Amino acid sequence: MWLLHTEKLQLRWFPNPNEVSYAALSHVWNEDEQTFQDTPHFAPAHGSLARGAFRNARDRVFRRPSLKIRNACVRARNDGFRWLWVDTCCIDKTNSTELSEAINSMYVWYRTAAMCYALLDDVPSGEDPHAPNSAFRRSRWFTRGWTLQELIAPASVIFLADDWTIIGPKWRLAPLLEKVTGIDRRVLTHKRPLDDVSIACRMSWAAGRKTRRIEDEAYSLMGLFGVYMPTIYGEGKHAFVRLQEEIIKKSPDQSIFAWGRTLDDHAMGTFVSTAREHDYAPSAHLETLLAPSPAEFAACANISPISHWELAERLRTPETVPEYTNTSSGIRTTLPMVSIAHTSSVDAALAFLACEDGKGRLVALYLRSHSRTSASNKYFVGGYIACGGRRNHYYRATRLRLPALNELLSPYHQTSKNGSLPIQPSLREVHIHSHPDSSSRLRLPGARDSDSSAVSSIIFFEPPCTIVLSQRSIKRLRKMGYVEPKIPDGGFRLQTPGDYRSISFLGPVSFTVHLGVCPLDLSSTPTQTSQLWASVRFDSEVDDLLWTGSSGTGTLRRSGSKENSYASRRTAPTRDVNPDESMLVQTWKNACETFGSRGKQVRLTFSYPWSCVAEHSMAEVYELDIRYEGYYSQHPSGVGMWQTAGTATTVSSAG
Repeated sequence: MWLLHTEKLQLRWFPNPNEVSYAALSHVWNEDEQTFQDTPHFAPAHGSLARGAFRNARDRVFRRPSLKIRNACVRARNDGFRWLWVDTCCIDKTNSTELSEAINSMYVWYRTAAMCYALLDDVPSGEDPHAPNSAFRRSRWFTRGWTLQELIAPASVIFLADDWTIIGPKWRLAPLLEKVTGIDRRVLTHKRPLDDVSIACRMSWAAGRKTRRIEDEAYSLMGLFGVYMPTIYGEGKHAFVRLQEEIIKKSPDQSIFAWGRTLDDHAMGTFVSTAREHDYAPSAHLETLLAPSPAEFAACANISPISHWELAERLRTPETVPEYTNTSSGIRTTLPMVSIAHTSSVDAALAFLACEDGKGRLVALYLRSHSRTSASNKYFVGGYIACGGRRNHYYRATRLRLPALNELLSPYHQTSKNGSLPIQPSLREVHIHSHPDSSSRLRLPGARDSDSSAVSSIIFFEPPCTIVLSQRSIKRLRKMGYVEPKIPDGGFRLQTPGDYRSISFLGPVSFTVHLGVCPLDLSSTPTQTSQLWASVRFDSEVDDLLWTGSSGTGTLRRSGSKENSYASRRTAPTRDVNPDESMLVQTWKNACETFGSRGKQVRLTFSYPWSCVAEHSMAEVYELDIRYEGYYSQHPSGVGMWQTAGTATTVSSAG
């Protein structure tokens, strides 16, 4: 350990820092910090006196200490300290071995320091730090990653203003520091052991802090969890994954898995398993067991661990202490689980963790497997939960009250008379996708990505609803020469299973858009009773709808007549259109599907007619965009020829 002499402002190496009394400086780095190479060293004891004098003279001329270092040494010297440790100039960052050793030892060095000076260079002297809008509360020192351990580790911390005057000691400012940082004042004053705080809570302290290097998000937290690992600058976010892997090796605390978006009480919603996987794939970092960054723990301050014995008692399962093994399919472990959804495409379950929130609710992860994965027991974390709105959010976990678990799993489960669980939790060995680059994860074509943990998807498309035709569709088809059908401005409404509508377009390639409502199997989709379906048929179907007469000499209906509106409501179409799974709008990728063959295609796209919809809006209006893609859309001359013929036919039929 290198220490700086507070009088001579020279560095000296100490093999055992416990044998010397020293102070430490905590600060926010600026662009012109004094480095190890800029700082003079004590001359070797075996060197000549003349050589040492020449070296000291040269250092005074060419290696003058910075103003920050001089002021820090003055403050420490006035308090009786002969030695000072400063992270900018007491670490040789050009030596990777020394740098890694220093980073792994830094928490211990701050803890053994007799005094730590916390310089808040953006806080003026003389202000009241307790004022609601004080500069002290807003200091950037509280937003940096490395200063977290520098606040907690030392027993004695003195806060200094920008002119190096004293603001106050940590023990006196502890109540205010608790409000600013969210850290228990007893932890700050060393009256509560750090190990007594859950991993999730300790991670939450770092959730809003930033570091210059992405790897330092992990390296700055090693001391808080008592782990040591090599530092590899260049590994990026994988450093935080390695940190978590080292933590779970030494700690049984499962709150480390309780990060991310959480749903309180599962009775508020049901796991959605009816849409295809590509409609649900979130960003890769959300469906993993390990978190991508400390920011994901922002809402975990009230999570605390419970013993595995207590978890077994509350779930009435055998007691087990999970072990974690890294495999090519993710982390292999054993957890108490309850199945909550099972279809041909997805198997979903709740996996209970040995931790609870401040209200005594157990934390359970949503785990889902997929039929396309090679391993039947490989699971991804999280799923979309239906909470009563048409926009459904992606949740990683839920918090449940016990013993009323039977009421919270789902309102559609049947419970026994004595109130026991409908399905008793059982211990299952599973492989859980651990982090994005842990294996070749399942990624279906076109899966959506998002950088937000609040991923949401509009997935229901269920009646009762109103369908309106987009004005973009009308303009495009009119320009191509299509006869515009008459559709009410407010659209048309589909309400119950069996409702059916047809919208016919006469043009270069005539086609009909069929829309309807079909019933669903309630056992597999308890939150829905019906679904919207749509399809497109070409040529012959339109001939039957747009031409009248039974003798074969039909007359084209005029585009402006009332008869040329959408087909009247009926419970069965003129020609049978039997909806299959491919026609269900809910199963379409991005609510978009193309019908027809190459050179003659119609693309249907459903969406909300407004760009901004409240997250839990119960909006019942969907906008239908219709786009013809084929020969006539690419050859305007062909459209012109058809328009001339179509106009003549219409006029003659009117006469």
